[in-house]
Amino acid sequence: MEIDVTSPSVAPAVVVSQPGPVSTVVVETKVSSIDVKGYVSAKGDAHYTHTQSTPEAVWTVTHNLNKKPSVVVVDSADTVVMGEIEYLTTNSVRLTFVGAFSGKAYFN
Repeated sequence: MEIDVTSPSVAPAVVVSQPGPVSTVVVETKVSSIDVKGYVSAKGDAHYTHTQSTPEAVWTVTHNLNKKPSVVVVDSADTVVMGEIEYLTTNSVRLTFVGAFSGKAYFN
């Protein structure tokens, strides 16, 4: 049985043992380039954690991430809290809630 390993449509081979001579088929795949948009570095994307120690209904946070990050807010009991996120700049946000509380805001 012959396999054309020069054809671009050939997938990696599975060798099934049959009686008779044993042969090995090696299929090599080469990657010429990889395009990953939005990737910051090999260390991963930048993030920031803000700790709000004083209970407030409005938090103004400077995160210095130079982007409009996703934001997750938790109270002091680690319960997720929903609020309004207003991007003031690519480095700061205003978080507005219905009541005052302390907790953390995670920016990614």
